[in-house]
Amino acid sequence: MKLDMHIHSRYSRDAKASPKEIAAECKRVGLDGFAIADHNVIQGSLDAVSVSAETGLLVVRAVEVSAEEGHVLAYGVRELVPKGLPVAETIDKIHAAGGLSVAAHPKRFPSGMGIEAARAGKFDAIEVLNGNNSGRSNGMARRVAEERKLPKTGGSDSHELESIGRAFTVIDGASTEDQVLDAILKNRATVGGRSRSMGEGARYSWEVFLAWARGDFRRL
Repeated sequence: MKLDMHIHSRYSRDAKASPKEIAAECKRVGLDGFAIADHNVIQGSLDAVSVSAETGLLVVRAVEVSAEEGHVLAYGVRELVPKGLPVAETIDKIHAAGGLSVAAHPKRFPSGMGIEAARAGKFDAIEVLNGNNSGRSNGMARRVAEERKLPKTGGSDSHELESIGRAFTVIDGASTEDQVLDAILKNRATVGGRSRSMGEGARYSWEVFLAWARGDFRRL
């Protein structure tokens, strides 16, 4: 089973696609499941669950939580986790909500928490292949996961339909959300796909610069 575990919908202010459009694109590119992990909003994820029957895809509920130090992926949650808390407290809140905590793209300006925070936090897993990250940054995240013997996840971090499926998580023998999360916890997940290209990285840097120059840059 191949799942893109990190997609953003129109409920994130930096993305435009609807959950229904995302589900259709996931189906088109040959994915078996996906997670909409919007910034501090759970509605897109819940909408995805409601349309999953139309596509036959497995949906994992998720939120990308803006912790004080950087972003944390919360999988399997049914409610919002408060933003702006220290990473350690964010992890505790995710666990209290019955979810898995995953360090999202640890090495990325301006939303990554940094390698040291990823190394120190009591995460359930580390996102080691983010399709919107450079190969170097993903490599640093992978080294932390391997040092700590933590499970690994992958996802496109797509903010547009065209990049869905660029990176993904592979799990054998899972057909429910609980089974996906259990497989991740038991380190039975692998990752596939690719990091962003140099051209895609240059585009990202240019967009961040333009937002800063316009005065409307806000850390998500």
